[in-house]
Amino acid sequence: INLYLNSEYIEVVVAVVCCLGNALVIWAVRAGDSLRKPTFCFITALAVADFLVGSVAIPLGVLVDIRMKISFYGCLFMCCNLIMIETASVILLLAIAVDRFLRVHIPLT
Repeated sequence: INLYLNSEYIEVVVAVVCCLGNALVIWAVRAGDSLRKPTFCFITALAVADFLVGSVAIPLGVLVDIRMKISFYGCLFMCCNLIMIETASVILLLAIAVDRFLRVHIPLT
């Protein structure tokens, strides 16, 4: 039995799980009436950004990995989208961390 898994297949599985998990988070937050609170807005925005990572950034990363023949500007567009979406996800993580810090710090002062 050949147990060799190609990295592209693993990335596809990660992308599908990422999309399904974040869609579930978006649905759970949206189902309740909790979008009025800033923390849940940040969590929803992070879930949307991570959904875009799974649905856009990972497939574009696979296309870059397999060295698909495209023009220079097409490659530049794909790489810029990769960087922009992943940076948005990291910045939203920072925003959630700052929000949680202020939620704990302000009542203690």
